[in-house]
Amino acid sequence: MECKQSILKWLRSLKSVESFHIRYLSYSNITDSENNDSKEKKKGKISVLVKHFPKDMKGSPVILEAKDAFTVKKQLNHEFKMLYGPVQNIKVSIDKKKFPSDSTLIQNQTLIPIVEPNNSEKLNSVRNLKTNENFEENFSLNWVLNFPLLNQQPSKTSEIDIAEINSLRKELEKRSRSYVPSVSKILEKTMPQESAERLRRWKENMIKELGIEGFQKYQEDILKNGQNLHTYINAYLGSIPKYEIKVEEAIAGHWESLRNIFPYISDIKLLEERISHPFLCYKGIVDCFARYKGKLVVIDWKTSKKKKLSISNTFDNPLQIAAYVGALNFDPRYQYLANQGLIVVAYEDGTQASAHYMDTTSMGHYWKEWLIRVQMYWKLMEENENIQS
Repeated sequence: MECKQSILKWLRSLKSVESFHIRYLSYSNITDSENNDSKEKKKGKISVLVKHFPKDMKGSPVILEAKDAFTVKKQLNHEFKMLYGPVQNIKVSIDKKKFPSDSTLIQNQTLIPIVEPNNSEKLNSVRNLKTNENFEENFSLNWVLNFPLLNQQPSKTSEIDIAEINSLRKELEKRSRSYVPSVSKILEKTMPQESAERLRRWKENMIKELGIEGFQKYQEDILKNGQNLHTYINAYLGSIPKYEIKVEEAIAGHWESLRNIFPYISDIKLLEERISHPFLCYKGIVDCFARYKGKLVVIDWKTSKKKKLSISNTFDNPLQIAAYVGALNFDPRYQYLANQGLIVVAYEDGTQASAHYMDTTSMGHYWKEWLIRVQMYWKLMEENENIQS
């Protein structure tokens, strides 16, 4: 109280100040009550007040704003989350690791060591695993096809050993020195001829219907609406009350489509986070990493006019999920081990969204398909470089 009075006295002594506002915490209704012989402490309410103080001391200070501390804290948490993303607890003690029975989440550290390929002594010292001393001469992009999905120590029966993994890392680091490709870029560059032809025909038909400028605006609107939908989803899953989220008319149908999906999502770990694979040298953005119906999954939000009732109708989306899962498992900034995914397709007309779940078996299948595309990408880049030289 003495400190508060001193501050008020100093502020009122400033000649250039006509009046001022002070924001402070207020503790109310804190009482001690005795019941029989036991003393029970009753906690009161903590509020944040903003008061207006006139300089001339005439009149009582006026309360301009009053909020309970919980509301203020919640708003600040939301603002910081939108600016910097959710807080990551990177420092995890090995002794505190938990291994759930379904192995969907493992708090882990990188179990495949990153070492210099020419350090044969270090390589041979790691669990005495087999190593190839001439790996630099025998380097092959085929090693990409055997790269593991999970961040676990390779065994003696593994198709790829630590020396090959680190040789692959060094080579791809060299090739990606000027540009680290995104998951989308790799999928685009290695698109099957049939899919590329189908996409070309679709673009031609759309341009005939809308014109070049109209088609460009159509694509811009799709991109903008997709970004806005992601923003609203992140706000909602980031604990902003639904009534505070004012959804734009352009995506109102998509938002309605997701109504029956949100109740099944819980235990959110990541929202809209950038990830990268330190060994395979690619990057991407994970939309969401959370539990869906109790299973921990990497979630990717998609929009569509047409119904996509089967995962096969989502084209390369399963490979995209597999790529994110693999990167999340090895990215040193995160301490998770994932092996399941979920593709959620929200529809423009507001009908219930389709949720395509990828279990561990299908994830392993799509991971192998993704590795083929990664290998194809680096081979294409190598061919282009040879042509240019």
